[in-house]
Amino acid sequence: PDADLWENYNVNLLYNVDKHEQYDYVFCALPQQKEATFFMLAQALNALVDGGLLVTVAANDAGGKQIESKLKQFGVSPHSLSKNKSRIVWAIKESIDLNIIEQHLQKSVSQKIKIEDYEFTTQAGIYGWNKIDKGSKLLIDNLPENLSGIGADFGCGYGFLTTKILSKPNKLKKIYALEADYNALQCARENLKSYDQVEYNWIDLTTEVAIKNLDWIVMNPPFHEGKKADHQIGQKFIEKAHDSLKKKGYLYMVANTHLPYEKTLGHFFTSVEKIDEQQGYKILFAQK
Repeated sequence: PDADLWENYNVNLLYNVDKHEQYDYVFCALPQQKEATFFMLAQALNALVDGGLLVTVAANDAGGKQIESKLKQFGVSPHSLSKNKSRIVWAIKESIDLNIIEQHLQKSVSQKIKIEDYEFTTQAGIYGWNKIDKGSKLLIDNLPENLSGIGADFGCGYGFLTTKILSKPNKLKKIYALEADYNALQCARENLKSYDQVEYNWIDLTTEVAIKNLDWIVMNPPFHEGKKADHQIGQKFIEKAHDSLKKKGYLYMVANTHLPYEKTLGHFFTSVEKIDEQQGYKILFAQK
């Protein structure tokens, strides 16, 4: 996750960097999502000096086999090396198609889009960037109207859950929006800027305890790392949620029905209850 990898570096959004600031080399670990890949390639080529070197990499089953064809659309001549089920592709910036670069920069930059009956600032590459997750909607429907005190949204994404919670007549002192994806957290900042109760934290919740003595936590934890399914991510979220809650604090979470989280919840929490199940999702409530 971004937060764990780059926490000791000065991080910026590349499309916010002054266009006059350009680089001799740009390295890209490309995302799996097609729109986000084209966006990153456009950003990278835009940030290179003429004659600069672009080096990219992706797993073969996560878009690596298509990097060369994508780069050719920008007008460059790529070279590649395949090893360890991954592919490195590199190219010199020369004779590029500036119109194609501008097209992809405009298409995938963070922007306000209408999603169902809602409008959110979001961006290609964020999980579920152009939809309202069905599980999150079900979770909102099962949350009490009287949330109070200090809470957190573990893995807040672009901020849907926190936005809906704050739109209810709750007596909230503070809510922490916690996310490992830097771009997603910046979108959440924009979507929640009218609420002064929110504090943002760029953090990998599988490795760190976020905040102590919380009254409650809500979460829709991811269960994929890249293309590979991994329910251990959700299990680690549960463990860190337990560590962050005060005694008698409670957790509301949503998960796909097939994911085996009840056993993990039972190990860490005093009581566990499934309070709803429909459309392939289950809502789990646990108290410390």
